[in-house]
Amino acid sequence: MSRTVQREVAGDDWRLWPSEVVGADWTKVFGVPAGVPLKLHVDIGFGGGEFLIDLAEQNPDQAYVGIELDFDRALKLAHRLSRTAIRNVRLIGSAAEWAAREAFEDGSVESFWINFPDPWPKLRHRRRRLVAPRFVHELVRKLSPGGSLRVATDDPDYATAIDDVLSRAVGLRNAYAPDRNRHERSIPSRTIFERQWRGQGCQCFYFHYVRADS
Repeated sequence: MSRTVQREVAGDDWRLWPSEVVGADWTKVFGVPAGVPLKLHVDIGFGGGEFLIDLAEQNPDQAYVGIELDFDRALKLAHRLSRTAIRNVRLIGSAAEWAAREAFEDGSVESFWINFPDPWPKLRHRRRRLVAPRFVHELVRKLSPGGSLRVATDDPDYATAIDDVLSRAVGLRNAYAPDRNRHERSIPSRTIFERQWRGQGCQCFYFHYVRADS
């Protein structure tokens, strides 16, 4: 795949351009043999990528797709991946809403992770928040039966809004019920900012919903 000088990555470049992921056959993208089920996981807004890399290293038999709108972040992670033996990660540089809609078949994703999305604290900006009813509805469609949607935030106001959106979403069941959310992760992986915030004593809010059986 050709790259301009600015976009060139030495070694394997695991980024995919939008034209390559529309209606993608992810079994072929990841080179999974025919007949072998693909366990596909998606990290939305991967930022520095440490959380995505951690998951991929822990589960080398599963496939991970990272979505990130920021070009420089995607390029930086592509460079980092090229220096590792990791082969089960692919990166999409696009808006999350577009990628969720165009890149995945309905019922094909085992899990979506949304870690610390921008809370857009100003009232006039809240329409920009990622965790909104329409987007969550799209994610539910893409989840496989029993698949999970996990969201994390450190912003109390956004946590309240996330709780409202997820609890009202058709087709989702709260895996933490009767708790609305929890303040500890069920896995050891952390984003770099998460480590910093927790080290400063900040409280985080973790949500875990699963696609309910139809």
